[in-house]
Amino acid sequence: MEKIQKFLPIATFVLILFIFLKGCGTGTQVKSTEKKVEVLTSKVDSLSNIVVTQQEMIQVLEGTTMWQTLIIEELSDKDHMPINHYRSESNK
Repeated sequence: MEKIQKFLPIATFVLILFIFLKGCGTGTQVKSTEKKVEVLTSKVDSLSNIVVTQQEMIQVLEGTTMWQTLIIEELSDKDHMPINHYRSESNK
């Protein structure tokens, strides 16, 4: 019984110290996690503003001359025809 009474204050102090240190570390982890969440939320919000509808994308692709050039290059590679042949057909 005397051994327990001698050991009890030391054990209590160690437990209280352990609980205190564990609690401080958790608070720091929560703060850093909250910062990461805020950064990721802002990235998601900025990306949601950039979303383009399918109809808008079709209009952009149809109005772009580079897209037409890419189609012509694809056709010429597939059919082994010169690019100028398809360009002259598209300009008629």
